[in-house]
Amino acid sequence: MSADTSDGTRHQRHRTSPRNVPGLLLSLQQDRFSGAVTIAGSIGGTIHLHRGAIRAIETPGAPTAEALLLKSRRIGEPEWDAACTAAGPDGPLDATLVERGHISAAELEILCVGALYDAAFVMALSTPDSWQVDREAPSPRLSHREGTDPRRLTEETSRRVRLLAKSLGSVREFGQERIRPSARATAGIGRLSARYRDILLSADGRRSPRDIAFALGRGVYPVMLDISRMKALQLIQPEPPQPPATAPRVAPRDPAAEPP
Repeated sequence: MSADTSDGTRHQRHRTSPRNVPGLLLSLQQDRFSGAVTIAGSIGGTIHLHRGAIRAIETPGAPTAEALLLKSRRIGEPEWDAACTAAGPDGPLDATLVERGHISAAELEILCVGALYDAAFVMALSTPDSWQVDREAPSPRLSHREGTDPRRLTEETSRRVRLLAKSLGSVREFGQERIRPSARATAGIGRLSARYRDILLSADGRRSPRDIAFALGRGVYPVMLDISRMKALQLIQPEPPQPPATAPRVAPRDPAAEPP
């Protein structure tokens, strides 16, 4: 089934067949599809494909390659803005970043692959409501050049979820849980690795593991993996839930019923 949007873009809607996103991606791989699949759900996102291979995934639940570069300070914002201007709106931003010496081609490719797998992991923590296939969707400016096989991506995503579930139980709930350092971690923070210290300094009782990943410019899965190990070492503890607010008294006062 297909539908025309108001802007004339041709979309294909898939709601009942294939039965799930991995099945859809395998079907699109067989068709050597180029375009995007937009997933609707509590953690939605857009999967970009080129001739059936997955080149990038964008979701609000995980940092993009751009966010990883800027938040981790691998590239400064002035250098990033200058590269975007030099490349133009549709130019090769990845090649421009490399030519200007801001990052090596190999490091940029590793970062794009990591962002892709991390986004797939985050999206796997929710059930999609529906999806939409668009052959004319614009490609992301930073992506995995060769693309990855849908089956390989699905297998790696399942492995990551299973690994965390062994120690955390519900990975989805843990990803939303606000955390803070334990007294033990605070006392011995100077003896911890820099990676653990960064997490502890970001765990202020208001941030979840996902929030910490965005703040540090790291992937959600690596941060959750570190936090699961820190939890086993009793360095991290969940923030106690806040008591519900007491509703204000709205009943009219009866002065005669009150004691003098």
